[in-house]
Amino acid sequence: MTLSGRRACVVVIGGIASLCLSLFLVGLLVGGAWYGQPRGFWGDRPMHDGGPDDGRPGKGGGLMMPVPPEIRAELKDILAPHEAEIEKTRANMRDARMAVGKALAADPFDPDALKAALENMRQQGAAMQQLMHDLMLEAAPKLKPELRQRWAERWMMPPRMDGAPPPPPPGDAP
Repeated sequence: MTLSGRRACVVVIGGIASLCLSLFLVGLLVGGAWYGQPRGFWGDRPMHDGGPDDGRPGKGGGLMMPVPPEIRAELKDILAPHEAEIEKTRANMRDARMAVGKALAADPFDPDALKAALENMRQQGAAMQQLMHDLMLEAAPKLKPELRQRWAERWMMPPRMDGAPPPPPPGDAP
């Protein structure tokens, strides 16, 4: 079978369009890997890098507890007695996430096991959130009003969709 005329034109244009789309997608993947940008929406980028200010609760900032730099030292003293409890809650949440991953990867797949793992993760997330709320309730009255105001400004900033912590308010020292 030979292609000629209109059919040949459609096939050539379709091939060129397919090649352009493929090159565009490869460029996105290579560019993302080269520049360290997020590679997807479903959590394939860590929320923290494990550094001293890695965004984890109790460690001085980030998504869960946006803490301005000037009150970190004061909060450190308040959070120190709770460090074991904070770490235990983090470990429970980490284990719950691992259980969800294992349930998703299981072969044969068991929807009831996934449902149970997700329910456990929800419960662990609620426990973590309750701990953070309790710690805030303990810390807030011990702060000077101007520091509490700075912390409030951080909480009122809209979250970023890329998983990064919100930028500091104007005048916030890094």
